[in-house]
Amino acid sequence: MPLENVAINRICLHEVHQRSDAGAVVAPTYGTGLLVLNGPALAAFRSRVVAAFKSSSQCMEMSIRAHADGSVISNGLRILAASDADFVQLSGLFADGLAGAQTSRQIPGGLIVIFDGTVGNPATQFFGVMKAELHEGFIKTRDLQAQYVSDLFLSPKTKLYKIGLFISDGAAPRPALPEGWSAIVYDSTMTASQRDNAATYFYSAFLGLDIPENAAQQVRKFFDQTKAFIKSTNLPEERKVDLYNGLYSYLKLDRGNTIQTSRFAETFMDEDLADSYLLHMRRERFPTAAVAKDLSEVAGSLKLRRLKFPRSITLSGPPDAVRDLVSVETIDGDAGDSWTQITIRGRIEAQE
Repeated sequence: MPLENVAINRICLHEVHQRSDAGAVVAPTYGTGLLVLNGPALAAFRSRVVAAFKSSSQCMEMSIRAHADGSVISNGLRILAASDADFVQLSGLFADGLAGAQTSRQIPGGLIVIFDGTVGNPATQFFGVMKAELHEGFIKTRDLQAQYVSDLFLSPKTKLYKIGLFISDGAAPRPALPEGWSAIVYDSTMTASQRDNAATYFYSAFLGLDIPENAAQQVRKFFDQTKAFIKSTNLPEERKVDLYNGLYSYLKLDRGNTIQTSRFAETFMDEDLADSYLLHMRRERFPTAAVAKDLSEVAGSLKLRRLKFPRSITLSGPPDAVRDLVSVETIDGDAGDSWTQITIRGRIEAQE
C-alpha cells in the first residue's frame, strides 16, 4: 500500500532488550527527549518508511483486534494529543508493551521508534511504531580509514525492521475505536505467498492486530490446500495430473468471479473423493461459502504448469496447453519399476 504525502512530525527512541538468561523481561532503556533530526536525516527516515510500504509483498493491511484502554491504538491516540514532553513519556508505554510481547530469548532486542505525522491528501493523522534491530558495519572516516560500529540501524540494504502504522480516516467527531482507523504492517520476513512468516509477536501480541481473511489470501489458501490434498491421496499419478490440471483451469480459465470448494469438487472429483476433499478443507478452516476470485497472490503460480521427474527433468508449459496437449500414463517397467509415458500432441519445434 503506497503512502502519499507523508510528513513526519515527532520521533522518540527507546531501546528494548533481549530477555535475560532466566527468561525474565529486561526493563527497556528509555529515551529522555524527542529525536532531533536535521533536514537530510529526517528525509532519510521518511524515505525508509515510504519505501517499506511500496513493497506489496511485505506489507499488509490488518484488522484491529485490541482497542481497549492500554492497547497500542488507545495509547497512540493519547500521544497524538500530547505535548512534546508528554509524547516522550507516553511513548515509553510502547517500549514496555514490546518488551512484554517478546516472550522468547530467540527474539533480538533493538530500538523501538515511535513517531507521528500526517499522510494522504487531504492529510490525516497517523502514528507509527517501528522496531529496528541493531547490526554491525563500518563507517568511513575523513582520513579514508574505517571505523567499526555495532549499533547501526535503518540501513536501506539491511531492512532489519518492522513497522506498524495506524492511520485515521479524518472523521470528526471520532467514532468509538477501532472505527475510523486502519492499520498497516511492514515486515521484511513476510511474503505474498507466506503471510504467516510475519513476526506474530510484533503484529499480534504487541500491536493487537490480526491478519484479515481477505479474498486474495483465501484464494492462495484454496490453491495451496487443494494441491496439498491432491498430493496426499493414493490416486494414480495420471489421475493426480488430471486434478492438478483441473485446479489450474478452475482458477485461471473459468470465467466465474468466485471460487467454492463444493463447485470444484463436483466438477473434477467423484463422490467419494469429493467427500474426502471437502472434509480436508473444513479441517483447514476454509469457508464453504463462495469466495471472490482475487488471483493477485497466485497469479505467478498459475503462469506455468510443471511436471518434475528424476535427474532434474522437467516438463513445463501454460496450464491450458498442458491440459490440451499432454497425456500422462504410468506403465510397469523392468524389475517392478514404474515408468511414466508422456504423449505430447505436437512435433518438436526447437531444441537447445
